[in-house]
Amino acid sequence: MTSDTKSNRKRRIISTLVCLGGGAFMALAFPPYDLGNLVWVGLLPLLCVLWNGRSGFWRGAAYGWLYGMGWYCVSFWWIHNVGYVFDIPQPIFLGIAFLPLMTVYSCLVGLWGGMANTLLRPALEAPPPDAADQKAPRKRQLWDEWASRDLKSTVRCALGCGAMWVCIEWLRANGTIGFSWNSMGMALYNGLSLVQWAEYIGTAALSFFPTAATVILWGASRRAWLQYRHTGRGCRPWDFYAVVVILFGMFAGGLAISKAYSPLVMLRQDNVLQLPVMGVQLNVDQRERIDGGPIQPHLYGLFLRETRQAFNEVQQDTIRKAMENPELAITQQLPAWVIWPESAMGCPIHRNTGTGKLIPDYFTCHTFFADQGLPLVRKQVKEMGGPEFILFAGVDENLWEPGDKPNTATARGMHNSMAIIPGGFDSISTVSKQHLMPFGEYIPFTEEIEWIGKLYGELTGTQVGEGIHPGKGDNPIPVAVPGTNETVGVIPAICYEDTVGRLLTKYVRKGPQVIVNISNDGWFRDSCCGEQQARNAAFRCIELRRPMVRAANMGYTCAIAPNGAFIDTLQKADGSPHLAGHSYAVLPVDKNGKVTLYALLGDWAVVLCAVLVAALSLPALISSIRSKKKAA
Repeated sequence: MTSDTKSNRKRRIISTLVCLGGGAFMALAFPPYDLGNLVWVGLLPLLCVLWNGRSGFWRGAAYGWLYGMGWYCVSFWWIHNVGYVFDIPQPIFLGIAFLPLMTVYSCLVGLWGGMANTLLRPALEAPPPDAADQKAPRKRQLWDEWASRDLKSTVRCALGCGAMWVCIEWLRANGTIGFSWNSMGMALYNGLSLVQWAEYIGTAALSFFPTAATVILWGASRRAWLQYRHTGRGCRPWDFYAVVVILFGMFAGGLAISKAYSPLVMLRQDNVLQLPVMGVQLNVDQRERIDGGPIQPHLYGLFLRETRQAFNEVQQDTIRKAMENPELAITQQLPAWVIWPESAMGCPIHRNTGTGKLIPDYFTCHTFFADQGLPLVRKQVKEMGGPEFILFAGVDENLWEPGDKPNTATARGMHNSMAIIPGGFDSISTVSKQHLMPFGEYIPFTEEIEWIGKLYGELTGTQVGEGIHPGKGDNPIPVAVPGTNETVGVIPAICYEDTVGRLLTKYVRKGPQVIVNISNDGWFRDSCCGEQQARNAAFRCIELRRPMVRAANMGYTCAIAPNGAFIDTLQKADGSPHLAGHSYAVLPVDKNGKVTLYALLGDWAVVLCAVLVAALSLPALISSIRSKKKAA
């Protein structure tokens, strides 16, 4: 083996480790580590590898893929908990599920790396010769001209790479399973200033700014170092100065916007409705639920007991505050809405697909709506001086098609639904989950590839058509606010639908609206999954300028303001959200809530970024084709 071969191999090994480590470094910008400022330098290891070697798509794609694997395997490590739920040995689960999924996501970063190392690659022009016989003015002129060309090349690269990163984030959110968690723009959350611009451009487009700024930082540093090393004097990095000015302007503007949508400011306004809400959490992981069997009517009792205790605690907290400060006006109210998480109802409800009406069920009617069930809790709350609260709860909704003969019906699958219960059984209305989880709630490609459906039936004993069906519709659900004459439009979000911006925009209308999310993060036990999902959900509040109340089986049960700030979160003293209890908050609901630009136009900024990538790539592509023709 020659010395050149050994040197190349060593360089490849070092580059591989740098990319994997750089990706893991970027993962620290997100919960549970939450070192958000790392996002401004997190891409530097990858850029150093790409642009300190030869150009080429596959070389860039390989190193980009490695970077993505380092990032996603660390950031999404919590997914491995699903293996525990199903008693799958961890090595097997990692091999058949986790690593293949991370490989798919990392291919998108590989695509970015390939583009960054070819069509969007900076010129990287060598510095001018520093000949001894040239006079100082001429040397200065040569260096100034070189610096100007390098600056233009860097700015072009920054615009293209920033726009390209927005595109791959959009593809990850829309081209796979809608898994948009931990996009680069989400690392900007801390401080709540820069993220306020998501109202106009969406969360995916926020990734443009840290990506472009990192490229500018890399290019300006390289330019300054080369000039200082050859001439002993530096150059002014005008591109870097421009970035600082732009970001400062965005920061100042975002700070003002964040303040305008903060709970303290909004609740003082006459056009804002004060909506007291409460989320209830039992903190039961999915393994415990599975071991309890498919029908668990005892969950009713657990949730009702926790709800009753939560009302008592809210009332006692109000009295305590009044005693501590008698001059303070008591503004705390007992909750008008109570939210239970996804799959909270221990027994399913049944719907007649012919009439669209619910079918009475023994367990549901007798256990839950009996005198000792929900009516008793409502009576006790009324005795406290509270309103006739409305309950939101996750429920499995079985679908039945009436048969030709009396009292016969055929099962037609089910919905994962949110039940809204203002009174008794006959008052229940439901809305169903639309964005289903592939392989968890439905089997993809069964119509295109028939053997997949047959294999699923053999393994589970259930036909594909009998599984969970997606819901339909785009109209918000009007829900009354007990104790007032107001009605608020509910934007429903079941499970991880609160991370899918394009879905929730369908429900946005002018007027008072609240996002209600019910989740079951018990699949991922006491991991950081719930924290990451809640952080992701906060961006929906910013994009739509609507408050949100969330109830999770495990994870983050909380309330979020229209500026993305957490009003209240159920958590222990050490910050852990994994406990049974409740979250209480008064949501500021704008009665004249506007339709934001993002809600109106959707991902228009992503389309603009795609056009920008095409426009900046086209000249390089034409030049490459011409060069190949000349060489031929």
